[in-house]
Amino acid sequence: MTTKSSGNFKCGSSFGGLRIAALLSIVPTLSAHHSSSAYDLSKHIEWKVTVTRFVFVNPHSYVFFNMQDGKGKTISGRCELPAVTSLMRAGWTKTTLVPGEKVAIKGSPGHNEENVCYMSSFVRENGQEVTREQDLTGDLVNPLGTLAGVNKTTERAARLPNGHPNLQGPWVGVGPEGRGPGARGPDGRGADFKKNPPTGRGPGRGGPPRPEETAAGQAAAKNYDQPFDDPAIKCDPANILFGWVHDRHVNEIIQKDDEITFKYGYMDFVRTVHMNLPEHPKKITPSRGGHSIGAWDGDVLVVDTVGFSPGVLIPIIGVMYSDQMHIVERFTFDPNAKTLTREYRAEDPLYLKGPYTGRDVMMFSDEPYVPYNCVELSGTNNIRPKK
Repeated sequence: MTTKSSGNFKCGSSFGGLRIAALLSIVPTLSAHHSSSAYDLSKHIEWKVTVTRFVFVNPHSYVFFNMQDGKGKTISGRCELPAVTSLMRAGWTKTTLVPGEKVAIKGSPGHNEENVCYMSSFVRENGQEVTREQDLTGDLVNPLGTLAGVNKTTERAARLPNGHPNLQGPWVGVGPEGRGPGARGPDGRGADFKKNPPTGRGPGRGGPPRPEETAAGQAAAKNYDQPFDDPAIKCDPANILFGWVHDRHVNEIIQKDDEITFKYGYMDFVRTVHMNLPEHPKKITPSRGGHSIGAWDGDVLVVDTVGFSPGVLIPIIGVMYSDQMHIVERFTFDPNAKTLTREYRAEDPLYLKGPYTGRDVMMFSDEPYVPYNCVELSGTNNIRPKK
């Protein structure tokens, strides 16, 4: 396959020849809980259960249990909690729930599988109620350091021996989803989420509108049903934009003269940016990460990527992208604030009528990069029912 980009990418270019001095619109990455719409959030359950297993994993932890049905028969079930990374930051451990413990689980039932729930809280026998993401750091030792995960004290060189800005090391998103000051928060998902999903981003139903799609983009989106097709169900990172700040997993950058490696804390996704190539090769094997070439525009790292395999650009609302997508990212390091700001511009002439632009911010982390080790346990609740 020969991939064409909008303009050859050369050293000193700005947004790959597009000459964009600044992004006027700050579009935050969505906070996409890949399976919450697989639950009926308009309904409430409360089950008295005996814990059999507490599986502490990404992208979702699960409590497995036994309980009695109305006829006195013992039945098994499971309920979903956030990712282990989020829970550990809040002081949860593998022994927050232990086999044999009796608790009352509160939450919402699954749409497609019985005895499955989206857990909102659990109540211990002593009456203590623990909510879904409750901060337990006052009760337990937090194994990952501060809740914020931002390193404000470590001294590090602002530049490498070759004179380029020092991007090496672990980085974590600032605030929810890595957004900087003034950016909007994640989608609110009310009881009507499945029937009336958000058309954009921001609190509740506000925020910027859904990117305008072409007829081909709209047709591709009709085949996407988030509860069943979200890439996270397959331990897929979705795309190079989404996973960089999703859930504030710690990323790592490995910087060399001839290449820069981006190790995403989400889904163990790894990208290589080739620094000594003037343009992309004529034949590229399509992939989730595409093919990236980079150059320094002063102190700004500019990364141009093409050669994508088709997928979903915004998982929570099903905006798709084709193999014609072209993304340019600009990474700017502020040595005083210890921030790494990424501005991006995605163009897809087949699926999108205009560019999709955004910005996110990371800070040098006091947490190390750790493997994500995706173990998806959503089961048949996130498998499309056969017609």
